[in-house]
Amino acid sequence: MRSVYLKEMVIYFTSPIFYVVAFIFSLLTGIFFYNNMVYVSMLATQIAQMQNQTGISLSDILLRPFFLDVSMLVIFIVPLVSMRLYAEEKAHGTMELLFTYPLSDLQVLAGKYLAGYTVLALITLLSIGLLGLASSFATLDWGVVLTSYVGLLLMAGAFLALGIFASSLSRNQIVAAALTLGLVLVFWSLGWVADTLPEGLVAAVLENLSVVGHLPSFLKGVFSLKDLVFYPCFILFFLFLTLRVLESHSWRGHSA
Repeated sequence: MRSVYLKEMVIYFTSPIFYVVAFIFSLLTGIFFYNNMVYVSMLATQIAQMQNQTGISLSDILLRPFFLDVSMLVIFIVPLVSMRLYAEEKAHGTMELLFTYPLSDLQVLAGKYLAGYTVLALITLLSIGLLGLASSFATLDWGVVLTSYVGLLLMAGAFLALGIFASSLSRNQIVAAALTLGLVLVFWSLGWVADTLPEGLVAAVLENLSVVGHLPSFLKGVFSLKDLVFYPCFILFFLFLTLRVLESHSWRGHSA
């Protein structure tokens, strides 16, 4: 697993993928953060009154919108990070070579997933510099910042599991990225569909399957057991499906 992880990390950092995605992510988070700060500064007087009257904090009007913006960016950068993990191996004809290595499918999958997750985490955590800048002239609730980042990283891990599953199904990176984005948007929009349905079992199931629907509690500074359990289970489920896809490729290769 370590060998696969290091190989994947070298590929990420010696190709333009990481640097282009990191630049775009940093640029857009900077723009979103600047807009949020301008909005807060323009309404400084009204915000102070609201804090006294309703108890609304800076976390409600600055941190939560900012992290929601970051979560949207994570949704769109996951396909760019995950698309090559298996699709590239198939396109270059090295997929069969993987099966000849003294490595199990699980070790290869774990190494690739952890490499992709490391890259996603590094890119996501670039935004913490903006919060450090904001803390120089505003009092931030770092507890909320911590829980928000935990939620973002868990959500990113869930979407990456979808992405590596999609990459295992295709030999074309563009197709893998499009399939990943489609799956991500499906699981992102399930909460909206649930809101349109009458209360009942179906609405409850759809609401709980919405990956983004489990993020708000983290943005409020709360660790909910339901949400902490959901993300690892979601990740393990799609990694399990990916493992079944890999085993089917291996079985077909041996049969041939």
